[in-house]
Amino acid sequence: MSFKPRALPRPSLLRRRVRLRQLELLAAFERTRTLSAAARSVHLSQPAASKLLHALGVDLGMRLFERAGRTLRPTAAGQALIRRAATVIGNLERTQAELEAIEGGQVGLAAVGAGMGASYVLVPKALVALLDEAPGLTVEVREGPMDELLALLRGGRLDMVVGRLDVALIERDLVIEELYDPPMCVVAGPQHLLGKARRPSWSEVLAQEWILPQASTPMRNGLEEVFRRQRQRPARCFVESSSIQTNVMLLGERDMLWVLSADIAARLSQLGLLRILPVGLLRGPAPLAIVHLRDRALSPAALHVTRCLRQAGRAISQSYKGLARARA
Repeated sequence: MSFKPRALPRPSLLRRRVRLRQLELLAAFERTRTLSAAARSVHLSQPAASKLLHALGVDLGMRLFERAGRTLRPTAAGQALIRRAATVIGNLERTQAELEAIEGGQVGLAAVGAGMGASYVLVPKALVALLDEAPGLTVEVREGPMDELLALLRGGRLDMVVGRLDVALIERDLVIEELYDPPMCVVAGPQHLLGKARRPSWSEVLAQEWILPQASTPMRNGLEEVFRRQRQRPARCFVESSSIQTNVMLLGERDMLWVLSADIAARLSQLGLLRILPVGLLRGPAPLAIVHLRDRALSPAALHVTRCLRQAGRAISQSYKGLARARA
């Protein structure tokens, strides 16, 4: 009996035709949105860039761009290539950084995007554990709005994102692991008289000057629901801000009230930067979660970071549950 060797699958047309330079140009186009700017960012002349893209379209037998006035606009096929090219180039850059970290004697490298809600307690607590458990591992932390961080994640520049994920941002390409869901506290500066009251009423609380979260945010929507239930709004609210740094400093300078996530409020209260008013805990806007891409496996370094985030999440959850019992 004889056996025929099994034929190896042929590389796809894209793998056979596409060049790294073309991928770099497409990835740059996603950032800059114009061919001239994309060409400059990869050190090409505009005619050379046009020639590269035209050649790729001919090789694939597809129209990748169409002219709209004096600019080029990607077709549906072009948009798909641009999106994937950005991921490929981002992955290569991340791999290069990881190789350099290993060559420098480090265990590995992980890049974490931290939303505002995760930057004050969750991520620092996880990093403390990580430094003890894996001192040779390097972690890059980038803070920012969740939509921007998710774009960096899809572009291959982050391994994971940690924070509160708005329902509008959830898509099928994301794997979401919820860690904990902290409620919200009403907080005041350390000098505020209500901070020393045993149990102020909602009427007293709403008679104060307030800092409100920015309009249309999940936190603002939740707070507006509280006001509706109380059938009363704050007497004065001239500042709308979601900046934790700004608001904490403002509470320290002026008698105002604000709402803040219970985990962050408990930590800042321990530091003497604010007081938590005993008026009950409010439902938070969304759980804190770890987010990564479904089609990209996490590196050993990134997996180690996720384990530390889970441990930190469990510990923090117990701490604010203790706060809820103390305030009951």
